[in-house]
Amino acid sequence: FFIVGAVGWFLLFIGKPQFLSSDADDNRFLKFIFYPSALFNILLLIINEDYRNSGAGSVYLILSILIYLLYISFPEITIGISKNITKGILWGIGIIAGFFILNQIAPSFSLLTPQLPFTLGGFFRGVVIVGFAPALESGSFRGALLPFLMAKFGLSFPKANSIQALIFTIYHFLSYGIFLGGLKTLTELFGATAAISGSLITAFAFALLVGWLVFKFNSLLLEYIPHTGINAGLFFTVLSAGSFFSIG
Repeated sequence: FFIVGAVGWFLLFIGKPQFLSSDADDNRFLKFIFYPSALFNILLLIINEDYRNSGAGSVYLILSILIYLLYISFPEITIGISKNITKGILWGIGIIAGFFILNQIAPSFSLLTPQLPFTLGGFFRGVVIVGFAPALESGSFRGALLPFLMAKFGLSFPKANSIQALIFTIYHFLSYGIFLGGLKTLTELFGATAAISGSLITAFAFALLVGWLVFKFNSLLLEYIPHTGINAGLFFTVLSAGSFFSIG
């Protein structure tokens, strides 16, 4: 996956060597959030074999290619970061607070985060979980997929938002929830699904909410800030408990 993704991105860039969009809001996302995240992921893929084998880095590489392709090719559609960041910050703080209150009431409702290897180290694991996982997920699902479904397929916002939330949930299930290769029977699959059902419901609800906010205010900050804050809370909670391999 790493080789295929790297070659694919190289061919995309050679075919259309362009770093920035024609839209100023998109460029704020590309310059300050997307490119640092994508390049850091590539660096980890190169220097850490266990990270490559874990699959998480390859998934992020694929998301990076999709984001690059859609943001450069359809700047009139994609959603970036508007100049007014105050609303993004305030909404972000509110969502973070609401999430952790809900988690205290019902602990099973929690977002899933990447399964990462020991050898990556605590600092780099934190960068992945807190930094570029939210960046690449917000850019691909809410910044690109949501408006693309509306503009290119003529879907209403409720339909497009529901579809991107469903795809986001399936993505979480396949990428973060279980190791499909380790499941031998349908019974094991159903059992694994039931075990993380609360997290999948939370992922779907979260995607619906931030999809609405991103669309309403036309800014990815309304997802990126709460997504980063929630992941940070989960990461440091588990880190303080002494678990360094998986969170969620």
